[in-house]
Amino acid sequence: MSQAIGKTDSLSVLVVDDEVILCQSVEKILKRKGNHVDMVTSVADALSTLDKGNKYDMIIADLMMPQAGGLELLSAVQASWPEIPVLIITGFSSIASAVETTKLGAAGYLPKPFTPDELENAVKGILGQGPRNSGKPENAADSDSSDVSDIIDVDMPFSSKEIEKATSAKYVEQLTRSDMSIVAAQPIPAADFCSLGQRACKRFLKKGVCQQEECPIVTAENKKGRAAAATEFVFDPIDVDMPFSSAEVAALTSEAYVAALGRSDMPVTGHWGKFAPSARRVLVVDDEAVVANSIRKILSRKGFSIEEAFTCKDALGQVFSKNYDLVLLDMRMADGNGMDVLQKIKAKKPELRVVIVTGYASIDTAVEAIQKGASDYMAKPFTPDELYTMTSRVLGSAAA
Repeated sequence: MSQAIGKTDSLSVLVVDDEVILCQSVEKILKRKGNHVDMVTSVADALSTLDKGNKYDMIIADLMMPQAGGLELLSAVQASWPEIPVLIITGFSSIASAVETTKLGAAGYLPKPFTPDELENAVKGILGQGPRNSGKPENAADSDSSDVSDIIDVDMPFSSKEIEKATSAKYVEQLTRSDMSIVAAQPIPAADFCSLGQRACKRFLKKGVCQQEECPIVTAENKKGRAAAATEFVFDPIDVDMPFSSAEVAALTSEAYVAALGRSDMPVTGHWGKFAPSARRVLVVDDEAVVANSIRKILSRKGFSIEEAFTCKDALGQVFSKNYDLVLLDMRMADGNGMDVLQKIKAKKPELRVVIVTGYASIDTAVEAIQKGASDYMAKPFTPDELYTMTSRVLGSAAA
């Protein structure tokens, strides 16, 4: 299993596809690197070959074949030969089948048609010698691996650097989710406003000037911040105008009370009984408030208790300080990558169900998300029925 395509030690590969021409093509690609390839055209023949004791480093199997397909072969291989990785190839690729296949244990998923480089990279990735699950050549551009922090918005997919060249850095900073620049009035500084510390200061008000090289207030706050770093991600404010820890409020009242708090900072009367402690708790993580609010409305009507987080940092803070049944996690956030957040969550709470939700859906990221521990993967936009069905399915499997 440590061998790599193109090395001195050759691989032994079993190719299973009802199209003889495809089998021959794969054989030609792999044999030119000195690897051994056996070909069969059905799942029955593949199982018969394996039963005879033939040893293989990898199986490459078509997803859809007459009588039995790649998933049936995958199930049988995992039951009797779990050490052999299976690469699923298919001419009917979709995100849904990629997710299902990866959940069932496939080591990789490669859409047809593929180039020799794409096949070789997929094989290398599975054997740990190259980019995992990459169906693209090593020198190919991949939009999903690009620096997404430079993209302004999902519906304005332009580089902020390009916009800055045509306008200015200040214009880009003021762009909002509406893709329109904010025209804000410049406030007149108060008499006690100190430009050094960028805050109100009684000493500055008395003297009218600050002779310090560093603001002592800022210095003190920085020290407190460093001390608080040891307990990173513990602050979970209820709202921007109610900056109290929801965990502390829940300790004095109840989690149902906190869950029922609305933007008015008062519990919503009609929701008090609805958000009982027994309700399934879902954390929605998305930097677009409109999306998070829509998900909250859809699932709240179905009796779920919904909380929101708009940054990766806040999301981790809430996950590590509270208990949730499910996290709906956006893949591309303004302050980080949802895949990284997923790994941090699974490292500390491996049992917590996480679903990746993204407007940049692709087969590669779907496979990556499942392999990193996501329970499911959903593309934006989605309908209320699709959201509820997926949520119920994931939580249903968790209960089972």
